[in-house]
Parts: sequence; structure tokens; C-alpha cells
Amino acid sequence: MFGLVGCADDPNSRPNGSAAQTASQTSEQNTQQTDTLGKETPNVAKRKLVLSKNNESGNPVRVGTLYFDESNRAALETEGTGPAVEQLKRDWEEVSKQNKLIWKKSVPDEIDGRTVTRIVGEEVAPGDENYIYAVLNTLERKYGYTVDLAD
Repeated sequence: MFGLVGCADDPNSRPNGSAAQTASQTSEQNTQQTDTLGKETPNVAKRKLVLSKNNESGNPVRVGTLYFDESNRAALETEGTGPAVEQLKRDWEEVSKQNKLIWKKSVPDEIDGRTVTRIVGEEVAPGDENYIYAVLNTLERKYGYTVDLAD
């Protein structure tokens, strides 16, 4: 359904020790979340999207990762510094503020006895089971990122 393309690591885009430590601290802080009933529930990342942008040479360089917890909520962790990372922060802020995303996908159908493939859009809200796919699709289609789905 979606073409996922890998990317090369750019040594200049790796987080330094303090960024890695901050990510570790953030991960520890996000291990539990209080829901509206006041119960403690685990909030452990279970899936992630690895985000890349092409550099001046046309090679994809990793700029960040979106971590999705068990409730399908996402948190962005950027890698490195520079204009591409700053643009990712702005793009993610815009995407994450939307109440619903359109997940465009192809589905098989039959019209007049012929098998066809239709492109359909499905509205998906944050927290929905398919939210990760809507985010992947939106970041590729509207913002030009190369996005890899990982567990």
C-alpha cells in the first residue's frame, strides 16, 4: 500500500550525548500517564515512524522519529540540528494540531464486473487504530518526507 524507503545515517545528524540523555529522560517520564479517571496506565512506545529528508546531494538523511504509544498518540524526537530539523518541528506541530487526518489509500473494488483499484480517503483522528498510517501518509504526501514504519 505504501512504499517505504530506507535512508542513510548522516553522522552529522546523530544526536549528541545531551540530546540522547534528554530522549532517555523523556522516555522515562512518559512511561506512565494518568487518564481521565485518575488511573495510572502504561504509556510505552510500541511503534515508530522514522522521518527523513533529502540533503543537498539528494540523499535521504534521518531528521527525526515519531514514537506512538499504546493509545496511538505520537511524540516527536528530532535528530541533529539544522534547517531540515527545524522544518520538521514546524510541520509536526501543524500536523499534530489537526483533529483529523485524511488517510489516502488504495482499495480493490468491482465496477461493472471488472476489478478496479480505487483511491479513497479515510478520516482518522489521533488515538484511532489507524492514526499511525494517516500520519505516515500525510507526512509523505503533503510534506515530502520519506517515512519508514518500524516496531
